[in-house]
Amino acid sequence: MEQLNKQLFLSINQFAGQNQLIDYIFMFFAEAMPYLFIILVITLWFRCDEKTKRYLIGATLTSVVGIVINALIAQIYFHPRPFMNDLGTTLVAHTPNSSFPSDHTTFMFCIAFSLLLHKATKKLALGLAVFAIIGGLSRVYIGVHYPFDIAAASAMGMMSALLVHTVRYKLAGIYNLMITISTRLTDKLG
Repeated sequence: MEQLNKQLFLSINQFAGQNQLIDYIFMFFAEAMPYLFIILVITLWFRCDEKTKRYLIGATLTSVVGIVINALIAQIYFHPRPFMNDLGTTLVAHTPNSSFPSDHTTFMFCIAFSLLLHKATKKLALGLAVFAIIGGLSRVYIGVHYPFDIAAASAMGMMSALLVHTVRYKLAGIYNLMITISTRLTDKLG
């Protein structure tokens, strides 16, 4: 499996460093995509109804759950990043910590999969899932992750979304409190 992971990595990363414009595009997708997801969630929050706010709270909680689980995985399983194995071309500096699963990509898939569970946000979620794939593969292209790190991030996003979705009614009090606080703050500022 490890050999396949490396071969897949090299098949994507082999193009890094060949064209500066393409490199910058992939670096943007790899580094900025999670921030674009955050901006989107915040923007939607101020433009949506209460039901959709609940979905956004669930998506945010899902991303927290996914990242926490990733941190726990990193404590028990260490997988070196490609550049730690002198493999491929690395376009951005990165801390030499465990690569499995990708936190950036987990975050994006958590948001996408969480919103995919609701009819009202399904179209948006499908678009976000495409951007999560692009962001994840961009992290392979720039040399900081292996493809299996991205696949695991996708699975983590799905698992976290299903977990939070399953307990959403038990969290209704927290959701209500967050919406109430937001409404009061918005009323005071507006």
